[in-house]
Parts: sequence; C-alpha cells; structure tokens
Amino acid sequence: MGFVLMSSQKTIVAARDENLPNSPVSNEEDDTVTVDEGAKCLWNGQEFADGDAICADGEYFVCSYGSWMKLPAEALP
Repeated sequence: MGFVLMSSQKTIVAARDENLPNSPVSNEEDDTVTVDEGAKCLWNGQEFADGDAICADGEYFVCSYGSWMKLPAEALP
C-alpha cells in the first residue's frame, strides 16, 4: 500500500531556493536511497520531521529519513 496524502496533512511552502539549505529530493524511480534514522529534512532552511509533508509549486513531498520523496500523482488529494 502506498502513501496517500490527506489535504490537512501538508504545509504550503515557497518554491525551493537553492541558495538556502535544502535536503536532497528523490522519487520512486531512484535506485538508491540513503536512510538516516531520526534525520530531519530541510526546505529553504526550515526544518521538518520525518513523515512531514509539504506542497511547493503544486508538487508534494514527504520527509523520509532526511530526504524529500516526491509523491506520485495518485497520492495527492
């Protein structure tokens, strides 16, 4: 069973600013995933906990072990 995002579970954020601290973004097609248990994710310098979801420019991401996972369209509300 995949991840399904409920509309109340996300934080709206500004577009990714590469001049600010950001965690890496991966997607389902990535062959390798780095797992760092307890690691936080950063988006434009703002810290998010494991499992937190955000929306930036109409794209949805969830924090997973220190990396952002881009959510596929079927996970969106």
